[in-house]
Amino acid sequence: MKHKKFVRGPLFLLKMVLILAVTSVIVMLLWNALIPAIFSGPVINYWQAAGLLLLSKILFGTMGRGCGKRHHNYPDEMWKHKLKEKYEAMSPEEKEKFRTKCSSRFSFTDDDICPGSENENAGNTGNQKTQ
Repeated sequence: MKHKKFVRGPLFLLKMVLILAVTSVIVMLLWNALIPAIFSGPVINYWQAAGLLLLSKILFGTMGRGCGKRHHNYPDEMWKHKLKEKYEAMSPEEKEKFRTKCSSRFSFTDDDICPGSENENAGNTGNQKTQ
């Protein structure tokens, strides 16, 4: 078992270096094929492409969230988990009340747009004020 741990580390490191090398070559080739022709920009070498790749990772990368892994404990998703827990703890009557309240919030009627307009129009049928 311990032997596999010693093999995994160097293999992981080798895999990361290989991925970085291949990705840098791809960035260099794409840059040199597109940027000079489109924008009259400079041609870059391998190390400049690797630096550009690292810079883009720092500026636009995911920095620690992992690649493709979705954990539901990030702050922007905690409200979904809390709402689901609250909903599961509700009684059937509370669930129905919650559903009707949510559906009324997201469906618009004339009363929602102009509150009281129905009552005012009912009392003023045929009677218009003239000044």
